[in-house]
Amino acid sequence: MTPPLRDAIAALELSPAPAPAGASRFEAVVAFLAGNAAAGRRPSLVSALDEAGFLDPETLAKASIEEVVDAIASSRVKMLPKDARLMQRVARWYLDHRDDLEFEPGPGEDRPSFPHDALSAVNGVGRATADGLALHVFGVPTYPVDRATYRIMVRHAWIDPTVDYEEASQAGVAAAEGDAAVLAALSDAFEGVGRRFCKSSGPRCEPCPLKVVLPEGGPIEADG
Repeated sequence: MTPPLRDAIAALELSPAPAPAGASRFEAVVAFLAGNAAAGRRPSLVSALDEAGFLDPETLAKASIEEVVDAIASSRVKMLPKDARLMQRVARWYLDHRDDLEFEPGPGEDRPSFPHDALSAVNGVGRATADGLALHVFGVPTYPVDRATYRIMVRHAWIDPTVDYEEASQAGVAAAEGDAAVLAALSDAFEGVGRRFCKSSGPRCEPCPLKVVLPEGGPIEADG
């Protein structure tokens, strides 16, 4: 299944995604979560949280939910209280592992292992969100398999519909040869393909850049 998926990387003409710049580690974490919750309004939401002092993990973790919701409301972004609570729970996870997450290795030093299991165990996070945050914020070479990625991979016969999350994720990692920058670019590209072409209601293959790597006979049916 991996060689055809490598063909997809070529078909999408991916350039390695740059690492997050110009922000603290925790600001990048908040921006990632805000992107999941507020789509195109991420900058407004992050700016509002910054003005309220909530880009500091300790401040955010200790704030009342009402304070966080009020800060979000000032950005004119609609966000459910459950999303604000998720940000606070992730802030507590960040505080618990802050030394490792912010460690900058010197010559001959290795970065500590990313606390992936602890993040996945946070209520409301889930495997795909944990993998996405690990990849896009911390450069961990993992692959987040969201519903769009699953549809694309099944419809192109890169994975069998019965595979579990781990096997689908590893297919992405193998195709990118463990390169975190390529994995991040592939994740972003598949998100766009899933939103514009490979929808749950049915695929629009003709204008899709991945049409050239469809299996003979057309797309395979996928659930979800």
